[in-house]
Amino acid sequence: MLSVMEAVETRSALAALRAHFPARWQLALRFGVVVGAPFAAGTSAGAHPLGAIAAASALLILLMGPPGYGIARRSQVIGIAVLIGLVAAIGALVQNHEVVLVLLLLLVGGFFAFARKVDRSMATIALVPIVGLLIGSGASDGLRSAVELLIASLIGGGLYLLLLDRVWPSPEHPSVALEGRAKRLLPALILALPVGYVLASAAVDWHMGAYAFALLSLLVILNARGAHRTTRHELLGFVVILALVIVELEVDVRVDVMVFTALVVAIIGAWRAERGTVPLWSILGTLLVLIASVS
Repeated sequence: MLSVMEAVETRSALAALRAHFPARWQLALRFGVVVGAPFAAGTSAGAHPLGAIAAASALLILLMGPPGYGIARRSQVIGIAVLIGLVAAIGALVQNHEVVLVLLLLLVGGFFAFARKVDRSMATIALVPIVGLLIGSGASDGLRSAVELLIASLIGGGLYLLLLDRVWPSPEHPSVALEGRAKRLLPALILALPVGYVLASAAVDWHMGAYAFALLSLLVILNARGAHRTTRHELLGFVVILALVIVELEVDVRVDVMVFTALVVAIIGAWRAERGTVPLWSILGTLLVLIASVS
């Protein structure tokens, strides 16, 4: 009798896995398309900073919820895409003024540190100026570059995502648990971006934005809510991605290799999502690759 019961339970588990498998893969592939398509399009056109800001814009908007429901929601998507583009444009204009850039990094880092104490939605919104500023500061400088970044963010994060939601609608809209513990590491989180940028500038004088974001990401994972075991797995996952990015930067790989890296990290992270929540290591790792590709 026991063997019969075990067989029934095994068949039930396999049936549940088969039922969940297509939904999980659909989420993972859609997530990969959202990140990979704009990044690859910009890179193939010889303008990978534009592809990076478009991909980052699409990724951050996707984490904020379904894009295609009602006029207000569509307006909100366009508004966020414009905001990311504007911050990236500011980064392109001030990148040669290190003092101004460091002060801006202090401002956006402080906003993010305090926003994490509110909820995950506010923390996701607070990532927008950080990513936009770091990608913009790594792109070409000047007014033309600033305008191009704004347009690319609008197309990639707004229009493309709205079109994708029409062509490939999905009830699954992932989120990421960015909220953190009360006051633990708060001063370090506020200072992570500017201090990381200055130290990287003094030590290596290139890819400063990527190293600053890596430092912030490590502190975010250490300060995340959840069990100690979960935090350990998140930290290990991000450290692996960071090591891969450092190797790619040191050997100066082609940008299309970084496109593939971002695509794989995004897909694996969405595949590992639980209850619609994508692991921190995947989101922060994908954004790290996008920033490193231009910084």
